[in-house]
Amino acid sequence: MKYKFRFEKILEIKEKLEENKKMEINEINNVINNIKFQIEELNKTKEAKNYEIKETMNAGTSINEIKLMNEFIHLINMKIRNLFEELKLAENKLDVKKNEYVQIMREKKTFEKIKEKDIVKFNEKIKKEEEKFVDQIVTFKHSMGN
Repeated sequence: MKYKFRFEKILEIKEKLEENKKMEINEINNVINNIKFQIEELNKTKEAKNYEIKETMNAGTSINEIKLMNEFIHLINMKIRNLFEELKLAENKLDVKKNEYVQIMREKKTFEKIKEKDIVKFNEKIKKEEEKFVDQIVTFKHSMGN
């Protein structure tokens, strides 16, 4: 007699869902890391431009040129703000996916425990059937001997 778990398909689906959630979480983590990298790069650019403005002011330059540089810095600040909003959205999405992942893991573990208990019952049933068969053989041999 071969063991067959009646919820095997469900368990397989839960395992696939778990893998899919892992991949989704990885993708969101990559997006988050990319946004953080962009923010760092923009902050470096902003610092360099601020330094350039100070140097330009010390060298004596036109107000229009300084104004243009300040507008550039303002644009960088707006871009950084937008990236922080994207970052917040991505982190919220990550939290949702992590919660979904945890739920799927729990469901999968539940089915794994059911399977383990089912295997134990199956093995006990096989053992009882073997013992019954051995008893029948012993009884048969005993009755043949009389």
